[in-house]
Amino acid sequence: MERLTDIPTELYEDEVVGFLADRYHSTPNEIVRHFLVQDGKMEETGRMLVSFTLEENEMEIMRGLVRNSET
Repeated sequence: MERLTDIPTELYEDEVVGFLADRYHSTPNEIVRHFLVQDGKMEETGRMLVSFTLEENEMEIMRGLVRNSET
């Protein structure tokens, strides 16, 4: 599975990302990609394989995970 650039590998392996992937019947890569698109950090290119929207509390959790991985 190809990783998105500038995203620490640990984020894809985080148990919360895994939980969200299970919840939305997707992969950790798709969760991170949807997060980046919803957060305005990445433009949607092409069609997303799985269509869902992360809830605001899930977005906040993902923002925290990204912040923590940058330090």
